[in-house]
Amino acid sequence: MDYSLVREDMVLPEVETTPLLQIRFLPQASDELIHLVQSRLAENGIVVLSSHKLMGKSTILRITAKMETLEIQAEKIHLMKETVGSRRRVVDYFRREHRSRFCDLTKPPQRDAQGLFTAAEYALLIRHLLDRVHVLKTGQVSSPLSQLFDTNYRVKYLVDFDDSKEASRGSLAFLTASLRRKLHEHGIQSACLMHVLITYNLVDAVVPVPVPAVNREIFRKTWWPWSRLDLPIELIQDYYGWEIGFYFAWMEFLTRWLFFPGILGLLVYIIRCYRGDTIDTDEYTPFYGLVTFLWAVLFLRFWERHEHRLAYQWGTFSLSQYERQKFFAVRPEFRGYLRKSPVTGEVETYYEPLQRRIKYIGSALVTSVMLAVAFSVMILSLNLQGYIRPKSNPTRWTKNSPHPFFIADLAFVSEPGQVFDALSLRGYIPVVGHVICIFSLNLLYRRIAERLTSWENHETESSHRNSLILKRFLFEAFDCYVALFYLAFYERDVERLRLELIAVFQIDTIRRVLLECVIPILIQRFNAAHHLKRKLNPMQSLLVIPTHDILMDELDKDTYDQFDDYMEIVIQLGYVTLFASAYPLASLISIAANWVEIRSDCFKLTQGCQRPAVFRSSGSGMWKTLASCIIWTSALTNCLIAGFTSDQLVHYLPSFYVHVQEGYTDMGHEKGWLLVFLIFGLERILVLTGLLVYAIVPAVPEDVVDELERRQYIRSQQEAWEHSPENKKND
Repeated sequence: MDYSLVREDMVLPEVETTPLLQIRFLPQASDELIHLVQSRLAENGIVVLSSHKLMGKSTILRITAKMETLEIQAEKIHLMKETVGSRRRVVDYFRREHRSRFCDLTKPPQRDAQGLFTAAEYALLIRHLLDRVHVLKTGQVSSPLSQLFDTNYRVKYLVDFDDSKEASRGSLAFLTASLRRKLHEHGIQSACLMHVLITYNLVDAVVPVPVPAVNREIFRKTWWPWSRLDLPIELIQDYYGWEIGFYFAWMEFLTRWLFFPGILGLLVYIIRCYRGDTIDTDEYTPFYGLVTFLWAVLFLRFWERHEHRLAYQWGTFSLSQYERQKFFAVRPEFRGYLRKSPVTGEVETYYEPLQRRIKYIGSALVTSVMLAVAFSVMILSLNLQGYIRPKSNPTRWTKNSPHPFFIADLAFVSEPGQVFDALSLRGYIPVVGHVICIFSLNLLYRRIAERLTSWENHETESSHRNSLILKRFLFEAFDCYVALFYLAFYERDVERLRLELIAVFQIDTIRRVLLECVIPILIQRFNAAHHLKRKLNPMQSLLVIPTHDILMDELDKDTYDQFDDYMEIVIQLGYVTLFASAYPLASLISIAANWVEIRSDCFKLTQGCQRPAVFRSSGSGMWKTLASCIIWTSALTNCLIAGFTSDQLVHYLPSFYVHVQEGYTDMGHEKGWLLVFLIFGLERILVLTGLLVYAIVPAVPEDVVDELERRQYIRSQQEAWEHSPENKKND
């Protein structure tokens, strides 16, 4: 294909004649329901451009809105955009009366003909409009649509009403007289229409419409040339939105920073091989662990700076906490009772924080049970691999004090000549089995975590996602790391730790490459060759306006889940930092893995998945917090591996260790307390050094601070002019 046909002066299609969103109704949705839904959408300024009834199957609505409606919505949700028309641009709140200040014609590939909104902003605005369409109008207690829900679909509305601690969750048709009066007095709307349709299995897809030419341009600029590491971040953000833009920015930033520990780890490995040392006795590896921690602290700080700079450029840096809650994305599933807000004085839906905290305890208990299951699977796997060996440390494990996790019948099969001989390739079978078990448990807990998080009843999409991310990360990170921590700090066997780390890290890397890159590409080629999917004209991918075939093909694609992409990279960062003293080559392998990961993620987004819904974000959020926890913990783990798990410090402190038997060294009993003091003292020094770096290097770059102060100055000047006598005289 000739990519030169993609014109650089391409602009987005006219919004009022091109759909922005597709809604697919399932066959059980009646024609009467769909007609009433269309009328309800029209009452809220949403234009239905087309309605396609497939033969005996689903019905597809393609919707948009007038430009004026979208501009009003942009002002309501406090959308921030870069201004033009002055020597230095600033990022400010969008205001319709000053719309000319925000029309930037220098970025035509990502914006409309007026240079006002990007594709991501269009998708955000139309989804905000859609989420604010309720079953009933303000003050209504019944309508043909609500009556149809009551009689045919038995919908229960997700709004509780509190009148002296009295609540009702029933259908609006059965409200008491006092509750109906309350509706009229306060003008409370009923449940979100789209949420009701999805919850009761009437709608199964609400998908932003793709822009084929921009989609193809992102794919081309990410995949070619093969050697490139810089990504079209601005183009990705303008098309896919803030969350995905921050993810690809994180991937690009991390991959570049990995070159330093990667090259250093390769030198340490070459020196160790040249000297004939093992990972247990190498005297240079401890220094690599310490340097890796300091590198990780610098990486985290400079990523924060880069993240804040991007957040300012993308208009999400300076939103207050109230604005984040109210304007980012309020969950339509949120339940509660009505009260008068102490902040705004308006009636709002409220849920007691104490009730949610009690539910947190329930979630923690369920998660603890699942973690116990994962730990049991890990113990079985380590026995099958022969990693639990009481005989290797006879002074610690005796007849009077047996090993609590040793299972002789399972460990026997790992002996030489047995089924899972640890010295042969058959020894990798239990490792592969453990990885499969981890993958299965993760899938099971994913469903459990989603149910628990919904049960906790979070008000906003951001808090809901953060809670879900925290649960799933703790469980999946536990699955990935528990065996490594067990070998490092309970068995204190650095050789086995290194073997397990190499096996798990490399198998997981191969799994990522196969499942996310190779297999999806092969499946797509196979489907195209056998006409299993709708065959699209290759030239259609160069169009700005999507054709009917492209829109239908988009609905059949899988949905995109960003959690797995972030999870894999944060877990990888843990392998690189937490166990740097055990596997210095992890950084170098991670560079190659990330190079493939970036392209596989791009392929998945542009070719294999639906265009995801757009959410505003001010950064990587919870993922940055989790990465920070891993990095700061790595100071302790690397010190413990060097001092307690291995013999790496014996070269420097020989008098602090005693040789119990050949191949096994233990702390000297007389100076053991001093060695513990030195190890933890070194860890404290590393942490203090990291804190010193944080104190010296500010999180917010100076140029961003200057821009914020300049924006505030311009605002004050504008307000002064608007209230000046000269301006009033001109009016």
